[in-house]
Amino acid sequence: MPDDMAQDPSLLQDFLTECDELIEHLDQDLVVLESSPEDAELINRVFRAFHTIKGTSGFMGFTQVVSLTHKAEDLLNLVRKGERKITRRAMDIFLKVLDQLRRMFQDIHQGVPREYELGELLGSLQELMQPAQPDKPMLGEILVAEGAITHSERREALTESVETGQKLGHVVVEKKLATPGEVRDALTKQAATGDVKEAAKTIRVNVDKLDELVNLTGELVLERNRITQLARDFIARRFSEDEFERAISESSARLSFITDELQVAGLKTRMVPIEVVFRKFPRMVRDLSNNLGKEVDLVLRGEDTELDKSIIEEIADPLVHLIRNTLDHGIEAPDTRAASGKPRKGTLKLEARSEGDFIVVEVTDDGAGINPDRVARKAVEKGIVSADRVKAMSRQEILDLIFLPGFSTAEKTSDVSGRGVGMDVVRTNMKKLNGVVDLDSALGKGTTVTLKLPLTLAILPVLVVRVNEATYALPLRTVSEIIEVEPDKIHRGDAGEFLHVRDQIISLGRVRRVFNQAESPLDANGRLRVVVLTIGDKKLGLVVDDFLGQEETVIKPLGTHLGHVSGVAGGTITGEGNIRLILDPAGLAEILASREA
Repeated sequence: MPDDMAQDPSLLQDFLTECDELIEHLDQDLVVLESSPEDAELINRVFRAFHTIKGTSGFMGFTQVVSLTHKAEDLLNLVRKGERKITRRAMDIFLKVLDQLRRMFQDIHQGVPREYELGELLGSLQELMQPAQPDKPMLGEILVAEGAITHSERREALTESVETGQKLGHVVVEKKLATPGEVRDALTKQAATGDVKEAAKTIRVNVDKLDELVNLTGELVLERNRITQLARDFIARRFSEDEFERAISESSARLSFITDELQVAGLKTRMVPIEVVFRKFPRMVRDLSNNLGKEVDLVLRGEDTELDKSIIEEIADPLVHLIRNTLDHGIEAPDTRAASGKPRKGTLKLEARSEGDFIVVEVTDDGAGINPDRVARKAVEKGIVSADRVKAMSRQEILDLIFLPGFSTAEKTSDVSGRGVGMDVVRTNMKKLNGVVDLDSALGKGTTVTLKLPLTLAILPVLVVRVNEATYALPLRTVSEIIEVEPDKIHRGDAGEFLHVRDQIISLGRVRRVFNQAESPLDANGRLRVVVLTIGDKKLGLVVDDFLGQEETVIKPLGTHLGHVSGVAGGTITGEGNIRLILDPAGLAEILASREA
């Protein structure tokens, strides 16, 4: 890194932020360009992105970035003039250029830029600039990736191929560097690539949002000054008690209003469109579907839906696992689809939308669907549930078994799936985000997985309840209703207590039993107080001693020693300065079920 650049970290940070955004947009635009190679506007947009990276990198002194982007820009210029076509091979090379740029910028981020071996990549771009290039994968690269030959053997074979005019495959076989079978297999394969991008440390915020934040901060300072002056006047006895009470009440109301507005404005600055996650998937779907020999159209909707940055960072991993499972297990091979009367090309739809205080993300495919009988059989084979238990389970309960750790219907493990960890990760991450995941599938028609997420994790609306002498908070988004029931309305079965509410059977649990306390007392009318919670597609009634009202709170982790307490999501500080536990409804349901509460 040039010394003068290292001495100006703010300039370097602006450069990296801009280039990171350009690379993310290029990842999506290049995949779209492959299916729309005649789109002149798209070609120009890709060209401008490479040109911008080249120009700013030259100014910053990163010469190898300049060399690579300059060569890519030259090839795109020929495409713009109509002298070259966007072929599959060309797109493979462009995506490899993008992967190399991503690695280079990651090293710059970490302050360790180094010399890179770019000869092979620059040579590939140069080859594509020559006329009449065939649209086929580069055999030598695939053989190296498959481990059939080494890099030095590839260079040796390429040299001989150029000198003798023989095809590379013939040279490799004649020199006994690889078997004819390995060469044949390599010609039908194309390696899937893609590096995991580190979570961005910065986000861009609209200046209007920042202006609003600054204005409200100014209002807060003025109100602080007013309260300070009121305190001085009261100490100096310039106010009567009645006058002071009226003044402090007005100031408190004003302070509450400003705080609420400041909270909303602050959260807005953290909101980013889910498009930053969605735009990585066209490339991923392209690579995986090619690797699996499938034809898939990816449809993205609702990319402008906004989520808190912390949730955006956490939702990417579950979506990756869902898409990988959909491509491997859900969407059938083209011949299989054609035989069943479906289009050869499958459709994978990724959609985000707002629903009240939630964001809903749906992953839908038109594939084979999930066979509940097969899921049940696999679950019994793996010892996850007993055969008798399966007979008593509903269809939805059987489908939910795929979210259990270690469960997989794959007959063999591959580099895409089959290890039984993907769907478990989805549910685990959703629980961590205080979200829920639902699955609906129709055999032969397809599957829809719905993720329901809170808009933000920073502020949590809660229902405060009392149990014994302690108060607890329940996430309000899970609360369906609060009711009072007569003791004779509660029944007991093999799976524990339950009650009937408007023709619904609701499992019942007692919070006191979770904390090993005595039974909850009846109220003055001889009834029990129950909070009805919705957890996924299930309902759970919690018996508490009293309802204390609703409030908004800031959830804090319990720390490394207490952070994994089942049934507890975190803690908060009350207005009196006491610690209040925030309960985890899903964890409580598991505890109560295990105790047959």
